[in-house]
Amino acid sequence: MKNTNIGLVLLLSSAIIFGSALISASIYSLTLGGVDGQGWNNNYGVFGTALLKVGTLPLLVTVLLVIAGVVLIARPDRED
Repeated sequence: MKNTNIGLVLLLSSAIIFGSALISASIYSLTLGGVDGQGWNNNYGVFGTALLKVGTLPLLVTVLLVIAGVVLIARPDRED
């Protein structure tokens, strides 16, 4: 039961980090696409450029937390 709770906390934390990264990228994309904006890359689009400039570190942390959470939830608890 303890591993399951830790896994659920990790999954919830990853959802919060992922959501905050997406929200911050969407707010920053308004700056990139504005009239006097900084410009954006045609290959990624406005939102993709904003997501890259906000940073890939939150997305990497999110993926690692999801993997750890799923492993902890899927692994059965041992009661020795």
